[in-house]
Amino acid sequence: MAGMTEKLNPLTEKIGSDHVRTDQETLARYAVDHLKPKAVVFPKNTAEVAEVVGFANREKLAVVPWGGGSKINMGHPPRRLDLVVGTRRLNHMLDVDTQNLTITVEAGVKFRDIQARLATQDDRCYLPLEDLATASDELICSDRSHSGCFLPLDPPASHVATIGGVIATNSSGPRRLLYNLPRDVILGVRFVTPRGDIPGSGGKTVKNVSGYDISKLMVGSMGSLGIITEMTFRLLPLPEKMRTVLFAFESFAEAGALATRILETQLLPAALEVMNRKAFESLAFKGAPDFSPGRYVVAVSLEAFEAAVDRMKNETERLAQACGVKSTADLLEQDHLQFWLGVSGLPANLDGAYPHLIRAKVNCRLSAWKDVFEFADKSLSEAAIDHTIQSHSGSGICVLNLLLDRSADAAEKKALAFMDGLLGLSRKAGGNTVVQHAPTGLKKKLSIWGESGPDFVVMKRLKERLDPNDVMCPGRFVEGL
Repeated sequence: MAGMTEKLNPLTEKIGSDHVRTDQETLARYAVDHLKPKAVVFPKNTAEVAEVVGFANREKLAVVPWGGGSKINMGHPPRRLDLVVGTRRLNHMLDVDTQNLTITVEAGVKFRDIQARLATQDDRCYLPLEDLATASDELICSDRSHSGCFLPLDPPASHVATIGGVIATNSSGPRRLLYNLPRDVILGVRFVTPRGDIPGSGGKTVKNVSGYDISKLMVGSMGSLGIITEMTFRLLPLPEKMRTVLFAFESFAEAGALATRILETQLLPAALEVMNRKAFESLAFKGAPDFSPGRYVVAVSLEAFEAAVDRMKNETERLAQACGVKSTADLLEQDHLQFWLGVSGLPANLDGAYPHLIRAKVNCRLSAWKDVFEFADKSLSEAAIDHTIQSHSGSGICVLNLLLDRSADAAEKKALAFMDGLLGLSRKAGGNTVVQHAPTGLKKKLSIWGESGPDFVVMKRLKERLDPNDVMCPGRFVEGL
């Protein structure tokens, strides 16, 4: 370690000794798939990130960026790891322009803090404000008052995720049904390339790109093409009214029928989530009195003008009655927000309770989501593997958690066989299966990124061109890029 400390001296002089850590406690805390780095660096701005990455490229040191750590388990274990670049000091909101509905932030800003900053003066916010009481008052280069906007993203772990991590992992949740994906709201980025350069793309206006839109290229790149340091997003005004209606059913056929009927109407729900009982009971949410979840729950999020929300609520209740609903619950404003915060926090809850779990995200044709849900529910039940299933029904996305016990070798073998079958089914359904979380020892037995398509050739050439020394997240991305 003394040799590495000496090698890092030029970097330490520029960044500061307090922000280049080599003590064993810090290295263990920032291990990636049990692989400890040789140093952890905390730059304070884009220029310092460029210094770090440029130094790593010259010395051929492998770099992995680290935001809030909520998605650090995604991807393959890195082939090698020398430096972790933490973004916790890149925590400033650089421009909050609510009049023009844009915001520019650094990568280390927590997603929850952005939503809190955009709240109205009477504390109406897109996340429950009582859960945002510790949000820090970061530097904001704008004197505009809060005026009731929000960033229309809905990532898992929204209470701890940083905005840089959300973009780098292309993280989205149930409300993508109405608000689309991160690539649809990002207007521009600044990032540091693997060589230490600082290009930028886009800006505060909608038509701001000629040629290739690099900002879209960085979405979902998992740090393999560089480190995102600043982003500009499009905002939306807060909905006039927000409510969620929960419906309980005894059979998946009934729950699936309701979701299908809603999608066949002209209704525009913000989210249409179907989940099994285990998923519902694992939510950190206790705000649905007198609601018996049954075996399956359909959650319908409604966010729009008041008249539209009330009309959609009445229509979904009428459809649910025709499908044999067992019980219902109506959640308004804060209860609505608390419920979807619970949905966002489900992965973290399960990770803490089941450290050996396998989490898979399946995408498929919209017409095939029920086939995926039924296959998973039936197969895992027959294998006696406890599990949660959530379907973003209007998006063709299913998220599964296999709640494995560390000592259950037989269940592990069944789980691996199930994952092979799930991948095959998703490919037949026009999609893929990505493993978002798994024990490090199991990753080599799983198809972490599913099956790559013909676009992999382009991805590989792009990676080789931008990162010839293979310093950015080596081995973590698709096919070991």
